[in-house]
Amino acid sequence: MNNNYIEFKKKRELGDILTDVFVFLRTNFKPLFTVLFKTTGIVLVILLLSIAYYTHATSNFMDPFALGGGAGNLNMFNSGSFLISAFVMIISILIFYGLVFGTVLHYIKEYSDNQGVVLQQSVINGVKKDLGSIIGLSIISSIMLVVGFMLCVIPGIYLYVPLSLIFPILVFRKSAVFDTISESFELVKNEWWITFATLLVIGLLSYVISMVFSIPAIMYTFFKTFTAASEGSFSDPSSMFDWVFILLNTIASVLQYIIIYLFTAISTAFIYFNLNERKHHTGTLEQIDSLGKTE
Repeated sequence: MNNNYIEFKKKRELGDILTDVFVFLRTNFKPLFTVLFKTTGIVLVILLLSIAYYTHATSNFMDPFALGGGAGNLNMFNSGSFLISAFVMIISILIFYGLVFGTVLHYIKEYSDNQGVVLQQSVINGVKKDLGSIIGLSIISSIMLVVGFMLCVIPGIYLYVPLSLIFPILVFRKSAVFDTISESFELVKNEWWITFATLLVIGLLSYVISMVFSIPAIMYTFFKTFTAASEGSFSDPSSMFDWVFILLNTIASVLQYIIIYLFTAISTAFIYFNLNERKHHTGTLEQIDSLGKTE
């Protein structure tokens, strides 16, 4: 058994969830990122290239003389390079999202089932098995959220809370794709506000942490803009988007995706087990059962 083992199947308050998210990440950083690299490596490279190409393809939007100047810049949205780069980036982000969530949740499942011992191959096999369902659920939930926010902001916010738990339900309960949605609403029943507060705090924290990676690109842009202005050569804003900025921005964007997805996936696992314990006492019953067997 892992000496730093964290019990997932128990009730937690908001502060406990926040604390345990960071503790779990700190104590499992190396093995978790090792298996993440194995499951997301190829897609990560594609994501890096697609973000770099998208940044390059859209840099002309800042050039007042590009594509005919003025309103002509809007033609870039009809250009093949922009459409291709946007499509590849969206698809790669969607697959990367599914891989990160699948890897983290299957890692936690293996961790919880084996008292802190994680077999990487079991995690990889689980990710392969559920990747299609996770991507399908992400598409379905995204459509539901878009419709909710289009009707009114409040329904969109309301839907976000239960829909944030569909992936833990899929992995930990092995539920069917459409069953996870109905089960997520049942799980947050009478617990919506505390779940919303937890997701909000985790989201803000992960966003603030992820913004640290944007500092190099921001500082480089500021320095280059200041230099160009002082030399009186600031006539083409698109010149700010050179290969150095594209490189810094690409690395920052990917790291931000990793941090936000990672923190969100871990926190939804803790939230799921907390709500499941409050409603079904699964962890308590398992502990009682294990005590009976030892005696």
